[in-house]
Amino acid sequence: MTQYELLVGSADFWRRAAADCATAQRRLYVQAMSFEGDAAGLAAAAAIAASPAADRRVLVDDYTRLVINDRLVRSPAGLLDGGLQREAASTARMFDALVAGGTPVRVTNRVGRWGGGYAARNHKKLIVADDVAYIGGINFCDHNFAWHDFMLRLEGGAAADFLAADFEATFAGRPRPGAIELGEARLISLDGRSNAEGFAGILDLIEAATRTITVISPYLTFPFTDALARAARRGVKVLLITPWANNKPVVRDALLGEASRAGFEVSLSPTMIHLKALLIDGTSLVVGSSNFDFVSLAAEEELMAVVTQPALIEDFQRRVTAPALARALPPGTHRVSPLIAKASRWALKLAEQAALAARQAPRTARGWPG
Repeated sequence: MTQYELLVGSADFWRRAAADCATAQRRLYVQAMSFEGDAAGLAAAAAIAASPAADRRVLVDDYTRLVINDRLVRSPAGLLDGGLQREAASTARMFDALVAGGTPVRVTNRVGRWGGGYAARNHKKLIVADDVAYIGGINFCDHNFAWHDFMLRLEGGAAADFLAADFEATFAGRPRPGAIELGEARLISLDGRSNAEGFAGILDLIEAATRTITVISPYLTFPFTDALARAARRGVKVLLITPWANNKPVVRDALLGEASRAGFEVSLSPTMIHLKALLIDGTSLVVGSSNFDFVSLAAEEELMAVVTQPALIEDFQRRVTAPALARALPPGTHRVSPLIAKASRWALKLAEQAALAARQAPRTARGWPG
């Protein structure tokens, strides 16, 4: 029997996860897209290094070598930023120390010299500590810890073994899609190449909705907005919770334009939120690493769970949805002009072509520094 626990906020998540790292005996597998040498990342690295687990391993995406604090390390401005360069050097030293201490670190999916594989990121966030696992949206870096987010803790051998096998396949450079039924949840792993098949069941849930859909995401885009618009046209109440203070304003502007045309109810967070979830008819909750955007569908490797456990859904509504609505900006506080919304959508449509082209980019895992 799998037990589920929603950990809202980075402090609650890390307090629980650090304790599991400290007691793991057999295996400790940690994976993130961003894992930076700042306070959050260094604390995670120290917990990994100190764990008594016999098999300790780390996976980090190539994104971490290129982007620190949401800034390109090797851009002209980045090269002139002493603080950014010091943090990049701290990140390198952190991983060097893990490797030297006996924890193998591998880097997934090289972007390539000309950036053609930039969209083919391994977007998974995962911890496996013996028979406990975590999935969700939190990376190991200060700015991600500052954003409002949550992780799902799963305790039970079946869930942990499935996710451990997924980690091991990626660690070997052979990521693969997969799914497992756990009674009150279905775990889904996407390999970045066959994601349309993996997302089909989630899109089917949207198409079958009859009453309500609540979607929380900072980066929601087509084709998920298209499915939500069809739901709204047949009378389903669609509520969108998204941040106004978005680190990707072009996505926000396109999304708010889509929401206005489709008739979604919109709740704007005044601060950045990194939450990602779909709640359909109050009975099916989709959580994980996916932002429900075109990049996720086209080329990113992801982990998701479709949970039907009533207690967890009630907890999600009480601790995630209700507070987000209570903190929302007053209706009409911010609007996006139709022209800006349209231009933003066309910019994302162009970006979609790059994501589709990246689908067949090599999926690799190389020893640090990759």
